[in-house]
Amino acid sequence: MSAVLEAPAENPAALSPALGAPTGFLAGVFLAQIVNGALHLLQPLLIARLAGGSLADAALFSAFDTSVHMGGAFLAGWPADRFGARRLLCAATLLRGASLALIPLLWLSGRLTLAAAAAAYTLDALVRGFADTAAHALPLELAGRDAAALDAVNARYEFVFDLGAALGPALLAALLLRGPRAASLAAHALVPAGFVLAALAFWTIPRRTRPEPLRPRPSRPGAAPGGPLQGLGAVLADPVLLAAVAGAAALNLYPLRKLLSAFFASAILSRPETAGLVGAAFGIGGALGALLYARRAGAGAAGWLAAGGAGALALALGWAPGGLAPMLAAAFLFSLGNVGARLALTRRAQERTPAGLIGGVTAAARFCADGASVLVKALVGAAFALGAGPRGAFAAVGAGLAALALAQFAAAARLSRDGREQ
Repeated sequence: MSAVLEAPAENPAALSPALGAPTGFLAGVFLAQIVNGALHLLQPLLIARLAGGSLADAALFSAFDTSVHMGGAFLAGWPADRFGARRLLCAATLLRGASLALIPLLWLSGRLTLAAAAAAYTLDALVRGFADTAAHALPLELAGRDAAALDAVNARYEFVFDLGAALGPALLAALLLRGPRAASLAAHALVPAGFVLAALAFWTIPRRTRPEPLRPRPSRPGAAPGGPLQGLGAVLADPVLLAAVAGAAALNLYPLRKLLSAFFASAILSRPETAGLVGAAFGIGGALGALLYARRAGAGAAGWLAAGGAGALALALGWAPGGLAPMLAAAFLFSLGNVGARLALTRRAQERTPAGLIGGVTAAARFCADGASVLVKALVGAAFALGAGPRGAFAAVGAGLAALALAQFAAAARLSRDGREQ
C-alpha cells in the first residue's frame, strides 16, 4: 500500500476483479494486438525490401521508430490525467488506423517509397506512444489500488494482448503462404481497419466502471493532474516505485518478437513466411504465462524473476540449432517466463502510484520501458551491421540475452535471500 494514498473507494464492488476488466477494454486490446502483431512483422520486412534487403537498416529504423514511440508515451501523461485514459486510448487508436492507412494507399498509387513508408510508420509510432500510456494507465483507473483487482485486470490484459499478438502473426503467415507480394498488400490494408474496430471497442468501456478517484492526503494538495514531469518526480522520490519501474523496463524485450522473428525467418531459414510462426510462438507463450500468473499472483516476485531469467536463457540459445522447431520452443519459453516477471513488478509499481498522477507515473514508466526497447533494437541493428553474418549477429544478441538472464537470476536470489520484496 502506498503511503501517499488514503482509503480506497467506499464501494467495494467497484474494485472487484469481475468489474475490473470491462469487455470493451479486453476486446479492444485483442483486436488491436491482432493487427499490431501483424504490423510488427510487416514493418521490418517492408522496410528491408524498400532499403534493398538490408536487415541492419530495418533494425535501426525500428530503433528510431521506438524512440518516437517513447516520446509519445511520455507526452501522453498530461492528457491521460486531464481527459482520462479511456478517451485518450480511443482517440490514439483511431489515429493509428488513419496513419497506417497511408501505406496501402501509397502502395496502390505506386508512390510507396522508403521515405514515404518511414514517414507513415513514424507518425504511427508517435500516436502509438499515446495509446501505450493510456492502455497501461487504464487498469489503475479501473481497479484502484486493490491488489487482487489489479492482478486480475493486469493478467487479463496481458492474456488478450498476447493472444492477439499470437493470432496476428499466425494469420499473416497464412496470408503470405498464398503469395507474399499480393498478401502483403492485403495485410497492410487490414491493419488500419483493425485499429478502427479496436477504437470502437474501447469506446464501449463504461465511463463509471472505475472506483471513485483515490484521495490524496491533505498534506499533498497537488490532486490536480500533474502530467509526466510530476510523475517522473514521484517515481524518483519513491525507492520502491523506482525499483519496480526500472525492473519492469529491463524486462521489456517485446521488440525481440518482431525483430528476431523476421530476421531468423529471413536470414537463417531463408523462409520469410515462417516469421509469423515464430511471432505466434512468442504470443502463445505470453498468453499462457498470463494465465499462470493469474492463478499464482500471490507468489513472490523472486520466483517470477527466476522464471523470466530461464526464459531469457532459452531464447539466447534457441537460434543456435538453425531450425524452426528449436526457435519456436525458445520463443514460447521466453514469453512464458517474461510475462509473469513483468506483471509482478507492474502491480507493485501500480500500488505505489500516487493519487492524481496515474497518467504521469504511467507515462514515466512507459518512457523507461520504451527506452529499453530502443536500446535493444539499436543493439540488434548494430549486431547485424557489423558484417559478421547472420549467425554472428545472432550470437551477439544471444550473449546479451544470456547476460540479462544472469542478472535476473541474481535479482531473484537476492529477493529470496532477503525474504522481502524491495
